[in-house]
Amino acid sequence: MVTKAKKILRRTHKRAKRRAKFLLKHPFLLPVSTFFVVVFFGLGMFVTVGATTGGAKDTRIVNISVDGESQTHSTRAKTVGEFLTRLEVATIPEDIVEPGRDAVILEDNTQINVYRARPVELIDGDRSLTVLSAQRSPRLVAQEAGLKLLPEDDVAISSRESTILASSASEQLIVDRSVEVQLTVYGLLKNLRTTADSIEQLLSEENISLLENETTQPADTKTPIASGMLISVNKPGVKTLAIKEAIPFETEIKTDPELETGQTKIESEGVDGERAVIYEIEEKDGVEIDRREIQKVVIKNPVTKVRVRGTKPATLSSSINVSADKASLMAAAGVSPSDYAYADFIISKESNWRPGALNSGSGAYGLCQSLPASKMATAGADYLTNPVTQLKWCSGYSSRYGGWQGAYNAWLAQSWW
Repeated sequence: MVTKAKKILRRTHKRAKRRAKFLLKHPFLLPVSTFFVVVFFGLGMFVTVGATTGGAKDTRIVNISVDGESQTHSTRAKTVGEFLTRLEVATIPEDIVEPGRDAVILEDNTQINVYRARPVELIDGDRSLTVLSAQRSPRLVAQEAGLKLLPEDDVAISSRESTILASSASEQLIVDRSVEVQLTVYGLLKNLRTTADSIEQLLSEENISLLENETTQPADTKTPIASGMLISVNKPGVKTLAIKEAIPFETEIKTDPELETGQTKIESEGVDGERAVIYEIEEKDGVEIDRREIQKVVIKNPVTKVRVRGTKPATLSSSINVSADKASLMAAAGVSPSDYAYADFIISKESNWRPGALNSGSGAYGLCQSLPASKMATAGADYLTNPVTQLKWCSGYSSRYGGWQGAYNAWLAQSWW
């Protein structure tokens, strides 16, 4: 046993000596071997770690704010909508999402804002309604609700306490409509719109400070502002007076070929305009001693009245019954039966079928009111008393209008022929 152990020990010792001699002859073998081992280990780690890093390249850091509450998340969502769905942030159509749900998330630190819609009660004078809006700007809320605002109108949102009987809206938007006034400062007129409650507040808005002995009209600066009010600032001893005057509207006559002659209709009603006449008044001891007109300003232009007059030739219904006596007279005078109704209309208007009818003012005479009466002598010597003779002349006179129908239309248009 001992001999065998010694043999094994000798062999191990000899191998160690051979390795030592080998390493002495090759001194770089161990460092080089160690280097390659480290390199291969590093490559293995690079591949492993690199694969993990490659999977994280599509991850983005996103900041989200929902009604002012901010959070930061890491996500692989491609779009804003997908990100909100993964985060279980539900929205309704009235909510505002910035950027939109279809926007692609391309980079880190993308900011997403969600504004929740809430009920807002709108008060506009006597009108009240509740809308669902995510807008934060009062004007945008009003515009979204369909209200038309002027630049001078005031709009403000305030919180309100909800009650069982009141609207469920926790916010109230109040619209303060501006009114138009005319302000005269030392005779110079300015048209403006304002929401001021009083003359004093209006002057403050316009940066006008009254100097000593300067006055206003109306004199009390606490006077409430009203639409169309004329206000003046006056120098000591001199004041301006603004007097409103109406500007009468004009009437325009249009013709309509589809409307029968004699018929008229109003296309649009006329409205008087308004102007302010500014006078400078000099006073002494409170008594007016001189007045001078210094300016005229149109406050509101008049609206023209449009009247439509028909030009379409009118026809009388053949069912109109002309009395037998009239018909016999017209037949004797050679009037065509198709013209009886036209002739009857004109003669009834002119003389009411009185052959001796005389217009004391003009001297017109007879059935057709001939002026002078002697014109009818061309139809017969008995023109003063014979209705048939007069009718013959009337038929000839109607030819200037192309016949009885043309004469009828002319009479309708001008109330004479």
